[in-house]
Amino acid sequence: MKSSWLDGHRGRTHFTGVCGVGMAGVARLLHDAGWNVDGCDGKPDPTLKAWLEASGIPVATGHSPGHLDVSLSAVVATPAVHPDAPERKAAEDLGIPVFMRGEVLASILSARRGVAVCGAHGKTTTSCFAVRLLQALGANPSWCIGGTTHSLGGVAHTGSELLVAEADESDGTLALYHPAITVVNAIDPDHLDFFRTPDDLLACFRKVVGQTREGVAVCSDSALSVQSVSSLQAGVRLLRFGMGEGAELRGINLAVSVEGVAFDIAWQGRTVGRVCLPFGGVHNVLNALGALSAAVLAGYAVESAAPFLQEACSELPGRRFETVARIGTTEIIADYAHHPVELRAAVTMAKQRDPAKLTVVFQPHRYSRTKALGTQFPEAFRGADELILLPVYAASEAPLEGGRIADLYAHFRRADVVPRLFLAQNMEEAWNYLRRNLPENGILLLAGAGDIIEMAERIRRDAGKGIPDDVEIPGTRKGVPLADKTFFGCGGKARFFVDSADETVLAEVLKVCRKARVPWRVLGAGANTWAGDLGFDGCVIRLADGAPEVRDGLVCVPAGMRGPALLAWCEREGWGGLEFLDGVPGTVGGWLAMNAGAHGGEIGGSIAWIRCLKSDGETAILSPDACGFGYRTCRALAPVEGGRPVAVSCGLRLSRAKPEEVRQRREAFRARRIPLAGLRTEGSVFRNPPGGHAGRVLEAAGCKGLRIGGAEVTSFHANIIAAGKGTTASDILALVRMMRSRALDREGVRLEPEITGFLF
Repeated sequence: MKSSWLDGHRGRTHFTGVCGVGMAGVARLLHDAGWNVDGCDGKPDPTLKAWLEASGIPVATGHSPGHLDVSLSAVVATPAVHPDAPERKAAEDLGIPVFMRGEVLASILSARRGVAVCGAHGKTTTSCFAVRLLQALGANPSWCIGGTTHSLGGVAHTGSELLVAEADESDGTLALYHPAITVVNAIDPDHLDFFRTPDDLLACFRKVVGQTREGVAVCSDSALSVQSVSSLQAGVRLLRFGMGEGAELRGINLAVSVEGVAFDIAWQGRTVGRVCLPFGGVHNVLNALGALSAAVLAGYAVESAAPFLQEACSELPGRRFETVARIGTTEIIADYAHHPVELRAAVTMAKQRDPAKLTVVFQPHRYSRTKALGTQFPEAFRGADELILLPVYAASEAPLEGGRIADLYAHFRRADVVPRLFLAQNMEEAWNYLRRNLPENGILLLAGAGDIIEMAERIRRDAGKGIPDDVEIPGTRKGVPLADKTFFGCGGKARFFVDSADETVLAEVLKVCRKARVPWRVLGAGANTWAGDLGFDGCVIRLADGAPEVRDGLVCVPAGMRGPALLAWCEREGWGGLEFLDGVPGTVGGWLAMNAGAHGGEIGGSIAWIRCLKSDGETAILSPDACGFGYRTCRALAPVEGGRPVAVSCGLRLSRAKPEEVRQRREAFRARRIPLAGLRTEGSVFRNPPGGHAGRVLEAAGCKGLRIGGAEVTSFHANIIAAGKGTTASDILALVRMMRSRALDREGVRLEPEITGFLF
């Protein structure tokens, strides 16, 4: 960034993505310096939006080229706004220069007596501690930090020329800083989406160290951090802090307890004070020492600053092991941790509180990080009793093969360090499970740098709501396992389960579910159904079996009847027309909902009518045209708001034939099917794409033989999954997701599941 742009200009500047904590701070500093600043955000954080507007910075909701005009001097963008986004393209078309947030903050800090706090971990916490310590010492520092505490009250403030800022390395702009003082916290390989190699990352830190004017404080416990100071200029002071003997400023005599962590401050071999932090984590000792080092390099004597360190470090920034709620006997903690080192620290802090049970929900951050560090994540969660993995938070990245949640889940299954491991399809599914299964006398840890924080807010808002415990649904049992009710043989529990419901019972069940807002699903034979490990917070209905009747020349069949039993009846009674379905499992109701077919035939072609119940329990008779049959679908039985209609019976137009003829045709079709006897499988996982075959696409994508946990793609067909010993529903979900992403990445084909239960 050209210094002339900052030094001599006070024109109008627009911030796109202004409600990111880093962006909001830079906007505030420019506004305080006399700039005319406004901004927009696709999804503004209400608190930051209010803070900015109270400062005189208007914030629009949504991105639009209409926010820009030729009067603008510059546009400042966050990396989360893609270069091809309409606002950025409009700026380019209008000739308005676009600068990245890191460029602008680097110029602001370099023009002042700046303290740049950098490193892979602890930047926000160390910066907050440093500002509070300088305030306690009587200074009036300015700051710009990617987080805040209640004491600071905001992510940025304009005070004296001494400016403390969190300097981010993720986009390489750290190399643009020319600070007076640099604090280098621990460095670990990260951001390998931007840096090609760990050496490139280290070179970025060496650059800022080499451009530091007064002093550099380095965490001597980190080998990479120590390597970064090799570029130190002559005359620039070096201060080493840490726990080891090589540190000039050390934390010694550590005492870790449930109440927190205490340590003595040793300066050049002399003990100068003791600090008791009201929270755990050895990493927070390093953060406190980093803040004290910054004060020392700013000119304060250790002996003068040390007495104020405990007060300065009494509060962590938001989402840094923050207790966000207490529900009953469960403490709910949110932590921004998203790197394996940080996650290990968060889990360790939680275990130090000795909970009866530790449940962790983790949302990985960025596909690139998930791919680069995937094998390192499992060990970070050792000690957790239960772990729920959420899909990767993209943070503006496109999906990356090897970096999706299925890939990470596979690493966890191989490592086998967490007793109970679940893969959630989305945050909604995870929350529905947690609402019923909060750890009693335990801790729920929400970890990640994405929108998982919204789960904390939802917990505060929705705790105690949902389906009341006293809801009574006719004929149901509660907490029924679904594992033995699907062909895969795995899955969680249903909140309510009603078995063998006839039409009268079913109508009453649907009415009660609708009134009590209980979601419901119909389960057939379980031949084409996946049930997730996290269970179903609703009512699962299984229809009553029965026998066919012949009325008015039609074969009338109850929807709960097993399909193979119907075919056997047709052979015995001499009715032809459904022989192509030989070998297709499931109930007649499942056949109708999926318009089951094989060898060029579909059951929809034989339907005269379907009798069904709507979600209000009322009866409807569907004609063939009203059914809306298509490839593996029946539109009239598809889900709608309030729940899908339920088929209870149907009339089939079949032809009379000799039993021997029906038997021979069945045998001929049976011989053409893939033999699956002895395998726990549900047949084809995905529907055939238009004009193609899913199996061929998946085979070309290298899916044959793929295995996650106990689930494996068969060697003889790439569109069939077999569940082996120890298979969990999460194994199958992860494998299905991996198959689907490979088909898209490698063959450019987006496959849709034929087995019900999967959400994409």
